[in-house]
Amino acid sequence: MQTFRFGQWRSALALFSVLALLAACASVPVGQPQPVKSPNDDYGYRYLTLPNQLEVLLISDPEAPKAAASLDVLVGSGDNPPGREGLAHFLEHMLFLGTDKFPEAGDYQQFIAQHGGSHNAYTSFEHTNYFFDIQAGYLPGALDRFAQFFVAPRFDAVYVEREMNAVEAEYQMGLRSDSRRGLDVLQDVMNPAHPFSAFTVGSLQTLADTPEQPIREDLLRFYEQHYSANKMRLVVFGAESLDELEALVTPLFSDVPNRDTEVADIAAPLFTPESLPMLLQVQPQATLRQLEVSFPVADYRAEYRSNPLAYLGNLVGHEGKGSLLSQLKAEGLAETLAAGSGLGWRGGALFSISIGLTEEGLAQQDRVLQLLFSYLEMLRANGPQQRLYEEQARLAELQFRFREQANPISYVSALASGMHEYAPVDILRGGSVMSEYSPELISELQAALVPGNALVTLSHASAAVDRESPYYEVPYSVQPVSAERLARWTAPAPDTAMSLPAPNEFIAEDVSLVVDEPVAQAPQRAFESARQTVWFGQDTEFGVPRGALYINFRSPEVGATPQQAAAALLYTALLKDAVNEFTYPALLAGLDFDVYKHAQGISLRISGYDDKQQRLLDRLLAAIDGASFSEQRFINIRADMVRSLRNAVAKRPSSQVMDDAREALLHGEWGEQPLIDALLAMNLTALDTWVQRFWGGATAETLLYGNYTADKVEAVAERVSALLAAGEPPALPPLQVTRLAPGDALKYVVDVPHDDAVVGWYLQGAGNAWGDRAATALTAHIIKTGFYQQLRTEQQLGYVVSAFAWPQLDVPGLMMLVQSPSTPAPAVMASMEAYLGSVEGSLDEQQFLRYRESLVGEILRPEKNLWERAEFYWQSIAKREFAFDGRQQLADAVRSITLEDWRLYFEQVFMAERRSLLLVAPGKAATVPQGHGEPVESAAAVKARLGVYTIQ
Repeated sequence: MQTFRFGQWRSALALFSVLALLAACASVPVGQPQPVKSPNDDYGYRYLTLPNQLEVLLISDPEAPKAAASLDVLVGSGDNPPGREGLAHFLEHMLFLGTDKFPEAGDYQQFIAQHGGSHNAYTSFEHTNYFFDIQAGYLPGALDRFAQFFVAPRFDAVYVEREMNAVEAEYQMGLRSDSRRGLDVLQDVMNPAHPFSAFTVGSLQTLADTPEQPIREDLLRFYEQHYSANKMRLVVFGAESLDELEALVTPLFSDVPNRDTEVADIAAPLFTPESLPMLLQVQPQATLRQLEVSFPVADYRAEYRSNPLAYLGNLVGHEGKGSLLSQLKAEGLAETLAAGSGLGWRGGALFSISIGLTEEGLAQQDRVLQLLFSYLEMLRANGPQQRLYEEQARLAELQFRFREQANPISYVSALASGMHEYAPVDILRGGSVMSEYSPELISELQAALVPGNALVTLSHASAAVDRESPYYEVPYSVQPVSAERLARWTAPAPDTAMSLPAPNEFIAEDVSLVVDEPVAQAPQRAFESARQTVWFGQDTEFGVPRGALYINFRSPEVGATPQQAAAALLYTALLKDAVNEFTYPALLAGLDFDVYKHAQGISLRISGYDDKQQRLLDRLLAAIDGASFSEQRFINIRADMVRSLRNAVAKRPSSQVMDDAREALLHGEWGEQPLIDALLAMNLTALDTWVQRFWGGATAETLLYGNYTADKVEAVAERVSALLAAGEPPALPPLQVTRLAPGDALKYVVDVPHDDAVVGWYLQGAGNAWGDRAATALTAHIIKTGFYQQLRTEQQLGYVVSAFAWPQLDVPGLMMLVQSPSTPAPAVMASMEAYLGSVEGSLDEQQFLRYRESLVGEILRPEKNLWERAEFYWQSIAKREFAFDGRQQLADAVRSITLEDWRLYFEQVFMAERRSLLLVAPGKAATVPQGHGEPVESAAAVKARLGVYTIQ
């Protein structure tokens, strides 16, 4: 998987005239089925099949600021030939590195980057999916380059050798990832005759070039065997009309060869019949106590209109009253539960239930399994429930009816993959349709969820192990399940409260749009008192019966010490736990809820259908007002938080370095150990005392934006006021960001237990005025693609290679980040410096103007849906930008920068008088770059040595 960026190209009118003539032969045939679209969807769609049998979906949005495209090939890691594990993934990497028409390895990336785009790809068991977006006017140039991946790739021998190192780096990066480690164990115990049992990522060993088997020849053979037009699905989204898009796509993609490749089902079972039930014990890297129970089931993808897997996953994964999770929590055995099908193939699937255990749950794992199998037996005894199915179907229909625009690049990628599974009429709704109730299919599925068909995996630090997995060296053991143990799992579990879910009280019934007097589009202050402000805005653009209700409770009791931060984190976790039984049905009904700590307090968010929001808000505020936590829930949730903090060592090393950088720059941010110490020292009495202090000093700022009338303001203000004390509030400490002066240079060596070396180089802008923000953002936009191309593609320093703008509370900065499995930190740093020194001289006027134009386009990109609009308003209010013109100010500042202006700023701020913070995780080489500033031993030391920006 890899990431690049995009560009734009304006075609001439004459070209479109020629293309229009060419398109005549590929026009939509009479009677060609067309996708059913949402009543709320104003895009134009056209489904067609090219002469080479490549199926295409065109999407037209004349107002789109960005175009996008995705091509999905029905080939993946399951098709790797024996002895060439990872070949499909390796091929995905290679297609980005030059074609006969565009031979330069970086041409595609550079074109896209200069025109405000992005791109990526992924390889799964059955699919390889390529996708990009770009400023709308440059779709033709990007699509031309993209099409050549599938017409005439070069597979240049130089890059074949280099890109193997990138695959190896990706493999090495995952060695401490528990998800990849768990998959390695699962594959090791599968039926070896099933293709999923094979290693998927690839490595230097599996991709080794030998005289008898050159890797490039294997690449070509694999490409020619599997990359066939009849196995491809293409989605193109653009501002052009459907006729123009068809005229553009047809000549570009009709040249993709059609080799009439057949795709066969996999006949071999995932597990041999005699191997189940099976018990696995696995030692993870993180401090986990996880129980996962998986059942091989039939392949129901062709039955997507019935969707029995979704029906059953919803019931088993339910968290409301009477649910399996509620019973496990009541007995102190578990904290989390998820259920559903995540792994599927042509011929079968796995239905999995994952349970996050408490210490008591680990000790009583057989009781946990007894409750699980009792719940499944209760579902079988009750049989399929039409009322529950119809409730889920109603929610799915509501979701599709009021579909809102998504990010185009994500939208086209998902559609291209789904086109392999759904009939043309269902391409747009296949993932949400539940129109054919089939009790027979549900009963068939339920019959497979029995102990005799179970793979039970227990992951914990003290697991009894006796072997290692082949690629990730994971300690594990495997054993059959004894008759005695099976009897304990299947014994009846009397006196439990488990039951079918009650009817969902939060399903929207009134989905009409409000009719009100015209109001200002931007929110206005509609209520104000000493401790409370309410902002109100009525959506007049997106036309959905939804709204965003956000409340920010600020208090001086958050952020000054690790103890305050830990108390706020623990309090919000306890609140969410206390209300989970009634908020979970609301979540299913399209009412999202969250309560979380932020830098100055606690935020409560409700979003979704407005019809039942008031009911949910009333219950939430009443629960907060009368909250009382049990000692046992306090102990369990605190332990779960401590375990999560300790598991930071299992995160990707580059992510750990970024966390350390954030802690060094943001005052009020604390590392894992201070929070762990504060949590362990805290008892329920101390938390209750903190809660009283928090609310005693709290103020509230609320945003109501969406399908609301103005009379909603008073009702919300009245309910919120019940939580607030009377009188003038205490002063709120300001937010602060570490300030580096010209010439400041600090070097912070961080402790990351991993073999890979990581270098994170942060350069702060000269100030936080609009001009500094603009110049720094433009610099990041200019350097990001070249940085990746040079350090990742050419020099092969590692898989994680990135340069990006990294503002902290609007204090601008650049971050250059490399995680390398093979190159020591000093050499990585030398490459970073060399690249930065080459940037200024490599940029000409036309390139600069393209970068500037694409950045302005990104800044001013219109919101795609109500949630993006509400988030912009909410963040503007938090920054006290009450004119809501921050993006325009930044765009204007970028537009005002000339090439000479930028060169002067770049030379002075990022070269001559750097404000530099270098973070280094040495890795196995245990070496650190010489120089580059005064050493500091902690994030606290960085803050202590430097000044601050005060953010009012």
